[in-house]
Amino acid sequence: MDLTKYEKMYDTFDGGHDKRHLEEVRNFSIELGKLYCSDKLEQIYVAATLHDVGLSIERENHEHHSLNIIKDDQNFKKAYTIEEQEEILEAIKEHRASSGSPKGIVARIVSDADKIAAGGTNRAFSRAYEWGVKRFPEINHPGQLLRAAQHLYIKFGPNGTGTRLYFEESKVRLDTVFKPIFETLAQEDLKKMESFLTN
Repeated sequence: MDLTKYEKMYDTFDGGHDKRHLEEVRNFSIELGKLYCSDKLEQIYVAATLHDVGLSIERENHEHHSLNIIKDDQNFKKAYTIEEQEEILEAIKEHRASSGSPKGIVARIVSDADKIAAGGTNRAFSRAYEWGVKRFPEINHPGQLLRAAQHLYIKFGPNGTGTRLYFEESKVRLDTVFKPIFETLAQEDLKKMESFLTN
């Protein structure tokens, strides 16, 4: 299946969900897929590519919009068996940290990758910061730094929705990416938080 038209959609999304995010999610999904289900790499690649296309309609329910867009694509129906379609569609629908409940291995891989394939600490922090600037433009720069760090702590700190991970490699990456942010938040070190925006 030619995914070009869907990949181009990411050029129009916010900085936290742009083509760089797509590539980060896809790369980590494939990395996990090679370890856990190498026979499903195409489904993983396709699901990771399509997981956020619903942002072209709205952010709030984007996983359902993504599902409907792909479910109605005739090329998708022709390219994959019913079982493959179901695996891809489940991964798209259940990828979201706040509401997803993936059961199949393809869905769990894409879910994990979407949560923590942020490309490192600086990238994870920058995504949260950029989202805040767009969503809450009235907050000043120091406030945005704290808001971003607090948001990440709530989501990826103890018992956060982003900590519901399915693979050991994901858990290791979670600690590597977010621990420096949480340590900085505990010290309320705005200078260090600002340094996370430089890369």
